Amino acid sequence: MTRSTKARRLLAAAVLACTATTGPAPAQQSALDNVAMPDSAAGSVMTYMLAARSRAVNIDGETAARVYGGRPAAQGAWPAQVALFAEVPPDPNVDGPQAGNSSSYRQFCGGSIIARQWILTAAHCVVQGDGSLVDPATLRVMTGSNKLGDGDFRPVALVFAHEAYDSFYLDNDIALLKLAEPIAQSSGPVGAVQVLRPGEAMPADTAVVAGWGFMEQDQMPVDLMETDIQVLPNDTCNRGMAEQTKRDFGSFLRGYGASNRIPEDKLNDAYNILINNLGPSLTDNMVCAGVASGERTSCNGDSGGPLMMRRADGSWVQVGIVSWGRIPLNSNQRCGHPEVYGVYARVSNYFDWIATKMRAN
Repeated sequence: MTRSTKARRLLAAAVLACTATTGPAPAQQSALDNVAMPDSAAGSVMTYMLAARSRAVNIDGETAARVYGGRPAAQGAWPAQVALFAEVPPDPNVDGPQAGNSSSYRQFCGGSIIARQWILTAAHCVVQGDGSLVDPATLRVMTGSNKLGDGDFRPVALVFAHEAYDSFYLDNDIALLKLAEPIAQSSGPVGAVQVLRPGEAMPADTAVVAGWGFMEQDQMPVDLMETDIQVLPNDTCNRGMAEQTKRDFGSFLRGYGASNRIPEDKLNDAYNILINNLGPSLTDNMVCAGVASGERTSCNGDSGGPLMMRRADGSWVQVGIVSWGRIPLNSNQRCGHPEVYGVYARVSNYFDWIATKMRAN
């Protein structure tokens, strides 16, 4: 799950625009024109997560269960859940046996089996910082096990990201992987999950999200973790993020103003302009989910995994894909912030896109 920092990236530009004491409007516009646009919000999530995984303290499921309200998933509980692994070349700076004679693989994202040869995941998992797709030859999909490193490692033949994927706003954050071969045999439980159809109402039930993502203090579980969360109206996410953004703006402006001797009234003007022009963080292609306390949520490394709900008939359906979240300014905690919920791609909006890609390939 990528953690959005769009608000803090705009703060410096906003201060330039709002705190000028002299000069006409064109000069203020010119100042903004000279501020470089921020990089994509996502960047290379794969590179980030592979490095993070290499540094992480791995913990078992029972230990991890005490963090963010998660619990170890029972073996076979989520047969559609998969882990995405990427190739990591040997370190050229390491000599001897530790250097290795061949490439190794590390987990960086999650996904779900939706057909024998197709994996659903997030676009930001497979789109690199320059906008290109990762080479499918460098990927492996682990199926059939809750424990990283077990199960079956399946090669990938094709990678498809949504053509309208926006790496800054993380809109249309959906992708498909075609396995090199259909799943015929497995060393552990596997199965496909249905995706919510257009026009089908979301089940009136608690949702479940699962993954191998970060816990506290850079710890990462080797066992699949799951937790229960609520699907909420997008306005709930928008309000929570807006309130956090207001706090971030205020904190930044006070610090920026003090260190640069900006008059208090000008800082107040800037703050009011900013908070009165906040737009919604979520689009209609996104789902808001979590709990108000933030104690149960998805995090970095869970990206691409399924958000699932149980229908009235007892069957499970995927309603979302782990996409992004937001970290308050100056927070050292990756996830789990009160009133700042997780955001998921709304899969029902992409039912036709999924079907079209599968038929054509």
